[in-house]
Amino acid sequence: MHCIKCKSENVIKNGYYKDYQKYRCKDCNKQSSERSFSFFCRHRFPEEVIKKTILYGCFVSTRNVVFLIKETVQFTFAHVTAFNWMKKFAHLLSKLKRNRSFSNIWHIDEKFIKIKGIEDFAYLWVVMDDLNNMVAVHVSKKRDIEGAVTSLEKAKTCADKPPDIIVSDGLQAYKKAVKKVFGRRCKHVKRHFKAKAIVLNRKIIYLSNNRLEGLNSKINLWYKKFRGFKSIGNASLWCEMWMYFYNLMRPRVIPHKIISIHQIL
Repeated sequence: MHCIKCKSENVIKNGYYKDYQKYRCKDCNKQSSERSFSFFCRHRFPEEVIKKTILYGCFVSTRNVVFLIKETVQFTFAHVTAFNWMKKFAHLLSKLKRNRSFSNIWHIDEKFIKIKGIEDFAYLWVVMDDLNNMVAVHVSKKRDIEGAVTSLEKAKTCADKPPDIIVSDGLQAYKKAVKKVFGRRCKHVKRHFKAKAIVLNRKIIYLSNNRLEGLNSKINLWYKKFRGFKSIGNASLWCEMWMYFYNLMRPRVIPHKIISIHQIL
């Protein structure tokens, strides 16, 4: 056991706070506990309450979260408290490295979102593979080639290898963005709702952009509870948190390995 301030090993036990062991350094007199370096440091509520709040917050609004916690575990707190816990969790996820293996076919699309201070709409760019995994998200003020390039560069950074095909709608910015980020080896295909055939590695595959349009409907259900974001930075933070939840925590029809919130915290 080392002191969190002076790194001294001259540390002794100093009673309990609730169920947590407290320690005191005999050199600098600094006090600490078992939760000093954890996510739950300086929180007076039990860990299980905070975990349930964050999990419920991925589905419903913070006011509904407060109601569910009150009815299930009989703890009461303000909806702003639930919001702050979720925001702290979002910052924790943003610092985690998430390089993963995705399939060789990606889909990209953009949807408008409301951000305070922007007169019209901002745009949320979403990149996903054909196995329903979100690769990257990006928020920009305009629907232009710069936003398309940034979203694809984020996806390239997060993935272990580049895709063979990228499927998009008819936005002209995608053609130039795919060529700029991935070069000529990556094939850009324009598709809408109707599936059309294409040859890849001597195999005929049928591609459409319905997969990403279906994802946009799920994003809408989650996005409604915010009623808009306060800034582009906040929008990016919340969207990245939901991407992590969608990939690794959300239950699916097709079985996959689910990481619980206990493993993250």
